[in-house]
Amino acid sequence: MATKSYINGGNIHLAPANGHVSGNGIIGSIASTIMQWQERETMRHQLAGLDKVYLTDMGLSASEAKSETAKSFWQS
Repeated sequence: MATKSYINGGNIHLAPANGHVSGNGIIGSIASTIMQWQERETMRHQLAGLDKVYLTDMGLSASEAKSETAKSFWQS
């Protein structure tokens, strides 16, 4: 990973060149993925419970909603 160095009051700090600092590494990445999966599952469960009136208000057809709710939690 490329880094940039910053000098602040005589101290040198290294940070990723892309500007994103991650203190969690692989554990944070795994946790983030699991949270995303949980959010997808929750949203699809809620979508499955909506009637045609709400789906129409959202601009979705019943077949589009059914197609989305048929996906597994890991599918985007």
